[in-house]
Amino acid sequence: MLLSELVCNSKLKYSCTNEIDYTKIEIKDITRDTRQVIDGSMFIAVIGVKVDGHDLINEAIEVSWKWVHTEENVGEVLYNFLDNEENGFTLFQEMEEDEKNISAWDCIIDAVAYVSRAAYEKEGVKYLPEPIEIVDDNIFTHMVQSLILCDSMECEYIEKVYKKCLGEVK
Repeated sequence: MLLSELVCNSKLKYSCTNEIDYTKIEIKDITRDTRQVIDGSMFIAVIGVKVDGHDLINEAIEVSWKWVHTEENVGEVLYNFLDNEENGFTLFQEMEEDEKNISAWDCIIDAVAYVSRAAYEKEGVKYLPEPIEIVDDNIFTHMVQSLILCDSMECEYIEKVYKKCLGEVK
């Protein structure tokens, strides 16, 4: 369907701000998930409930601690904090422009991904979501590097904690 047909048939108001001939643009699909956009896709931004990623971080930490203490089935719950098309941590990170904040999101994503993987394994799940499948103990190295980028003044402390944690894992 041509964009002009879509807009005219729906009687929606729209405005054109450049010299593109909208009568010749063919729309093959419509999505509100930026990760699904391909050639011929129309992306629609839907204004809805605004979510503060920081609130979700606290929720994810609570769920992670709950799993550490109870080993309840929370692998999928934790994974949804990471890869949710409306308010997943990876989306918040993609929208971030400040390098320190991007590194902070890396730390959070790494930690939640690691606990999610452990929870899935404890639950006996055979097939993991692809991003979780690649999570292993090497994620700690990435997390430490990201922590150092967040606060280089704490390098020595971070290195000590990293070595202690790694020693307890082995």
